[in-house]
Amino acid sequence: MNTIKRMRKAIAGLLAVFVLAVMGAGMSAVPVQAASGNVYTCVIHPCYAHPVTGVIEDSGGEASYATGQGMVEGAVYTTGILELTDSGEYYLTIRMSLMDYTSNHSFWVQNVGDSGWSSPAVGVIGSGTDSNGTTNDIAIQVPSENCVVRVSMYVDPMGRDVVFYLYPSDYAAGNNTDMNATIVTEASGSGSSGSTSSGSNSSGSSNSGSSTSGSSLQSSAGLSSSGSSDTEDSSKSSLGSTAPELSSSIEKAATPSADSVTDTELNGAQGLSLSTAEDAASEEDASTSSGGNSAFAIGAAITISGLILMGVAAVIVYFFRKNWRRWGGGYDDDET
Repeated sequence: MNTIKRMRKAIAGLLAVFVLAVMGAGMSAVPVQAASGNVYTCVIHPCYAHPVTGVIEDSGGEASYATGQGMVEGAVYTTGILELTDSGEYYLTIRMSLMDYTSNHSFWVQNVGDSGWSSPAVGVIGSGTDSNGTTNDIAIQVPSENCVVRVSMYVDPMGRDVVFYLYPSDYAAGNNTDMNATIVTEASGSGSSGSTSSGSNSSGSSNSGSSTSGSSLQSSAGLSSSGSSDTEDSSKSSLGSTAPELSSSIEKAATPSADSVTDTELNGAQGLSLSTAEDAASEEDASTSSGGNSAFAIGAAITISGLILMGVAAVIVYFFRKNWRRWGGGYDDDET
């Protein structure tokens, strides 16, 4: 009996990986076997530099660390969920913003302390909106709770790929977010109770509070946001109520050994807020400054020209008065 149970869990895990891989490739979802386990809410730490080594892989380099860190923080939400199946598999779900301005997202994972990277199963499980446009909820299979994720994406306003990192920490049992658990749909120890199929669920909304329907794996435990809030909250609290404690060994993300105060290349992205306010203000200031400089230059030129003309006229008058008699111009009044 135990052998059969273990086989069912293993099959469920393999199917889950297949579904994430298929969804990551943009194909339609297929029915999957529900997996039992625990769900955790966690803090997501976006980092421009590798959180363990402090190495910056992005072409902006150390000179753009401050601006690059602001970019990453603008693109990745700081709350996520981690699903731990009874068969020992980990699935991290993060929320990314600015999806209308970025593309070609790629992910690699490693355990803290490893030097190499592996390519995980990845799937977009929901979408929403915030003040910067579209958001996506992305599920990534990670090797453990003590992991680092490497992200590469093409940023349209910059015209190039950007590379950064993130890692989860501060795990709390239960799903206290508006994201849907996609793999763990039953409480730990309950075993597999049948298959569920993926459908179009409403993913949790982001900052603006609005949301759009996104393709996600339906939760047989009632985690779908289309259900009633009481059922959803009850299901979320039950998944993880007796969960083992998890932790990350990264106490504080590493930073580059030498930072430069001159951010050049990345400044145009404005922290990936893609706001035009700064550009507009800069253009207005430049226009005002240019206009003021032009008026001053014109006024100075007129003044200088006038002084030159007055000087020339004075010289001419003096020259004529001095040579008036020599040229036969007559006599002064006192000589008549």
